[in-house]
Amino acid sequence: MNFFEKNKQKWIVGGVILGLLLLAAGLGIFSYFYGNRCYRQYQVQSKVDRSDSNNVKYMYYEGNILKYSRSGISEIDNTGKSLWNGGYEMKQPQVDVCGDYVVVADVAGKQFYVYNGEDEGTSIETSLPIVRAKVARQGVVAVLLQDKDSNVLNIYNPYSNAESLLVEIPTNVAEEGYPLDFDISPDGKSVVTSYLVVKGSSIETKISFYNFTEVGKDNNTLVGGKSFGEKMIAKVEFIDDDKVAVFHEKGFSIFGQMKQPENLVEKNFSEEIKSIAFQNGYLAVVLEKDGKIENQKLVLYDEKGKEKLQRNISYEYANMEIHGEEIIFTGNRSCNILRFNGHDKFEYKFEQEIDALYPTSDGEVYTLIDTSTIQKIKLKTK
Repeated sequence: MNFFEKNKQKWIVGGVILGLLLLAAGLGIFSYFYGNRCYRQYQVQSKVDRSDSNNVKYMYYEGNILKYSRSGISEIDNTGKSLWNGGYEMKQPQVDVCGDYVVVADVAGKQFYVYNGEDEGTSIETSLPIVRAKVARQGVVAVLLQDKDSNVLNIYNPYSNAESLLVEIPTNVAEEGYPLDFDISPDGKSVVTSYLVVKGSSIETKISFYNFTEVGKDNNTLVGGKSFGEKMIAKVEFIDDDKVAVFHEKGFSIFGQMKQPENLVEKNFSEEIKSIAFQNGYLAVVLEKDGKIENQKLVLYDEKGKEKLQRNISYEYANMEIHGEEIIFTGNRSCNILRFNGHDKFEYKFEQEIDALYPTSDGEVYTLIDTSTIQKIKLKTK
């Protein structure tokens, strides 16, 4: 038996292994490009006419949609079917969502409602006009109220059988400043508020941390604060139960340890901040230079402030939202979807003006809301 005959079986086995490796590599490459392809068309799977006016607004809610106006709110699916609804009369409804809970507050009025999809909703009457309301995931609501020379931040439990008002935090505008923004933590145990302080010709912005556990009660709920000098604070938003992001005109800060607040992350940008978005522990920032679309840059961070993605974009858009691991940009007639890995998922210019595009549990199916219809669409490559 010669050398070749002796090693024939080894060569056959080696060839099979090599073939399997090449096949696996080919499948990996195919899967990569298939999973990161960009869709530029869509197919309508269902369509219903909108029977509402331009005063109706929409918001993403637990895989479905919130539809609200001055006369009521409802949850609908992507076929337009109503899953629950609540009635009220408000001049300027403001909505906030956390988990299953929804708060609708009458801005400049004295009433807010809380819904959870399981009952007709709970209403609370306030003593002063409402500026803004935020809800936690168990239904606790933080409401900023406005008086002539002071503001009051009240924390309510609408489902309490005893006393609905849990905490009252008064603010003297002349001494402590005018509240700019605030947020309540998802667990309802903390609130962070930003203030604008005017003293003569100088201004200062600052944030205050309030905690409603035993630690906070020992300090009249105030457990910390920080001055941002003359940097204007645009937004305060909790990332999780124990971390909050504070956006100012030059960048953002992330604070942790709400019982003893500490500055964990400090980011400053040389470019102008055009847009910000928060969802599921992620922060997306679009930076713009010289006001030009071609000079836009998207930067995505996780809850620790670690950069996950940086990419130049030239989208024309008015709204930016994070859903799952996608960033959805919508304009008057345009939509772009960007994956967290930096690959474009969808790019399209519609014939009609669109109000929103929301994801569903199917990664290729979305709910499209335009000026006259609600459509269930499936993305297509061509």
